[in-house]
Amino acid sequence: MDEKGVTMGKNPRNYPDTIPSAESGRPMTRGEKLVSFKIKGKTYTYFQPGWWCSLSDPDDMEGQLVDEDNQVADMARRTAEALAKGEKVFVPVVIRAIRQGCGLSQREAGLVFGTGEKSFEKYESGEIKPSAPTKRLLKLAMERPELFRLPQNRQRAAFPDDNNTFVHEALRAAHIDRLYFPLFVEPEPVQ
Repeated sequence: MDEKGVTMGKNPRNYPDTIPSAESGRPMTRGEKLVSFKIKGKTYTYFQPGWWCSLSDPDDMEGQLVDEDNQVADMARRTAEALAKGEKVFVPVVIRAIRQGCGLSQREAGLVFGTGEKSFEKYESGEIKPSAPTKRLLKLAMERPELFRLPQNRQRAAFPDDNNTFVHEALRAAHIDRLYFPLFVEPEPVQ
C-alpha cells in the first residue's frame, strides 16, 4: 500500500511506474484503481491494476492496461456474470484460486479431478458450471489442497489396482472386512 492506503498493482515485466497517457499526455501512475461496472442492474466493484491518471478519483477513468491487467478485468467480468446468474460460491475466480492453490494447470486439474482436459478452462471462463460432484471435490481441494497436488514429475498417481492393502483398509474402515475380504483373496487353482 502507498501512503494514501491504495494497494499498489503488480508491475508485470518491470514496466516503469509512471508513463505519459497516449490520450492526453498526462502522467499515469502504476497502481490499482477501484473500478465498477453494472450487470443486470447490479453494480460490481473490484481493484483493477494498470496505469491511471488518478488512482483515487472514481470519475477519472483515463488509464492504460496491458495483457495481465486485461486478464484481471476479464476475470472480474466473468465472475460478476456468474454472481448475477445466482452462483454464490463456485464462480470463475474462486475456481481458479482453488486450482492454483493445488498447484495445477487447467489441463492438469481436469485430469486430476476427472472432468476432462478442457473443463477448468471452461469453468474459469464461465462457459460452463461445475457439476455438484465436482463442486464437492473443489470444496475438498480448498480444504486439503495437498490431496490434489501432483508429485515433482507432474505425473498423476495411478489408482490402486489389485492392492490388497488398499482393499483391506477400505473394508476395515467400514467394519465389513470380516464379511467381504475373502472375495479378494486369490483362489487356489483347482486340480
